[in-house]
Amino acid sequence: MKLNIKHVSKYKFSNNLTYGVQRLRLNPQNNKIQNIKTWNINVEGGIKQFEYFDHHHNICTFVTLNNDSREIVISVDGQITTIENNGILGNDKPKTKPWMYNMYTPITKPGYYLKSFCTKWGDSSYSELDICYLIAEEIKKLITFRKGSTSAYTSAEEAFKKKKGVCQDFAHIFISCLRFLGFSVRYVSGYLKIEGVNEQDATHAWADVFIKDLGWVGFDVANGISPDERYVVLANGFDFFDASPIHGLHLDSQNTSLDVSISVQQ
Repeated sequence: MKLNIKHVSKYKFSNNLTYGVQRLRLNPQNNKIQNIKTWNINVEGGIKQFEYFDHHHNICTFVTLNNDSREIVISVDGQITTIENNGILGNDKPKTKPWMYNMYTPITKPGYYLKSFCTKWGDSSYSELDICYLIAEEIKKLITFRKGSTSAYTSAEEAFKKKKGVCQDFAHIFISCLRFLGFSVRYVSGYLKIEGVNEQDATHAWADVFIKDLGWVGFDVANGISPDERYVVLANGFDFFDASPIHGLHLDSQNTSLDVSISVQQ
């Protein structure tokens, strides 16, 4: 599938900035399921200083914001070809070891409710892959997708207790459960082509599980499917904060608005 992607994030501030920086994880990498034909990142109101690989081997762009800026516009325009792989990535990042992703983070650490939920699979005769599918299906049944019900700082345990959230929460809950059961699981951010939708207001999130003899296998718990040729991976990590497409800080002002427009078309 040939996907044309346009992504614009526009930040407006209440006062002129005196200092600000941003880290962009908006550069997808070539691998066996996605091939980058063209990809451009433009920043208005800031300067791209350099690129580097982070500890998850994601490509990061470091940006300094112009002094006295009142508006920052980050735009992405590119074309990527993808192939169907039934959600199986294999060992796509050999420099990052699977055992790293068995560790909890504050936002994925399970509490009483998630641990109780996981007990039925603690001593199971099911295969590793079957356990993953069963847990994903159960989460999909229990949690309602609802925008605005959680924030970027909502933990997996909190979202599970609320029984509602967005794709980020579905991924965190799934990650928390499987790490509790001893699996290596990573959070993934990226794009998804949604049939009949011309414009989206956010990137997408799902999770990869490391399965013996298969490598990394993707699970989009929010949609109840395995990632296919409609998906483009931007970054992955322990949780949302490791894979967030845009993250930054600034002084002497507050975000008064953020407008995001994303188009993923064939």
